[in-house]
Amino acid sequence: MKSVLVAMSGGVDSSVAAALLLEQGYACHGIMLIMHGNEEVEGAADVCAQLNIPFYTIDAREHFRSCIIRDFINSYKDGETPNPCVRCNHEVKLKLILQEADKLGIDYIATGHYACVVHAKDIDLSAGQVEDDLLSGQASRRQTDPDNAEYDPLSRAGGRIPADSDNEVLMNEECAAKVKRNLLYKGKDKQKDQSYMLYRLSQKQLGRLLLPLGNYCKDEVRRIAGRLDLATADRGDSQDLCFVPDGDYVTYIEREIGEQKPGAIVTKQGEVLGRHNGLINYTVGQRRGLGIALGEPYYVIRKDKERNEIVLGKEADMYTDLIRVREINLVAVEEISPDLEVEVQTRYRASAVQGRLRQVSADIIDIAFNKKEKAPAPGQSAVFYIGDMVVGGGIVE
Repeated sequence: MKSVLVAMSGGVDSSVAAALLLEQGYACHGIMLIMHGNEEVEGAADVCAQLNIPFYTIDAREHFRSCIIRDFINSYKDGETPNPCVRCNHEVKLKLILQEADKLGIDYIATGHYACVVHAKDIDLSAGQVEDDLLSGQASRRQTDPDNAEYDPLSRAGGRIPADSDNEVLMNEECAAKVKRNLLYKGKDKQKDQSYMLYRLSQKQLGRLLLPLGNYCKDEVRRIAGRLDLATADRGDSQDLCFVPDGDYVTYIEREIGEQKPGAIVTKQGEVLGRHNGLINYTVGQRRGLGIALGEPYYVIRKDKERNEIVLGKEADMYTDLIRVREINLVAVEEISPDLEVEVQTRYRASAVQGRLRQVSADIIDIAFNKKEKAPAPGQSAVFYIGDMVVGGGIVE
């Protein structure tokens, strides 16, 4: 029997993930990282007790502060708008849980994310055949049970938990994966899909990761929790910034580093329009809350850290046909082919747009959009897709 260490959050998603894995025959263990003091430890412990599985906690507060909170604050100080959840999944959550799995001799790790993973070892074909099947869309997107080649963990727990429909999900017809790579895909529920949040995962992490909710929709997950009478069945969804419970990140940052220096709000030609009370209060694309009446809509098009200025422009000034991303992580390929055509998602739950990639260096990629698009805020992630498959991504400069 294979074993799995399940990341528990005290919410319905991780609870159902653990329940599904139990149904699939895994020896499950639950674990929660204590990162900021706002965790639902009691809820997670209750579910693990209800499922009769061991439950562990790890004090990760120091690691979380040094890796995530420090980067979050520094990014805002640099005029960026970071997405700490993306970095946390790779650098804290899965990293520490995988380390603990190794200590305990556990085979896999699992989370309640809405996405799908295909392990390279599950593609049981010759090298050339694999590449042809990926490109033509003949290979199915599934995680196979290591002990049973005919068992599909994405096929509704072997039928033991009732399904509303047949949810066998296939790879997109246009896949550009190299042979023997662990692949990441969008989940079935496109409204809840979290593949964007997981694009920074390493091949090692993906190779040990199970995502049992990838082929479910949120309402189905809640119904399963209700059928199993799980303690978390009616619990609400988690918030975006777990370490800022009230969502007031400006006050949080000012508590950490002090009040911010005021400066000028200017047009792109340099005309002074007013004053701002700190760069961290603004983000690229912002229109409301500028404190200036100009008679027509103006937007934040740039935050100039060196001059401590907020630069405003009209709507047309927000659009661009070229952006650059750094800190590249490639999932489906080892390197980008010249002018690779992809869809690019530049914000969580935003619609993807068409573009072409050009690799400038190992750590930098330029993205040329097929038409002018609203420029994403620096510090956000740009994730590249071919169909539902995650090619890779990076941080917008």
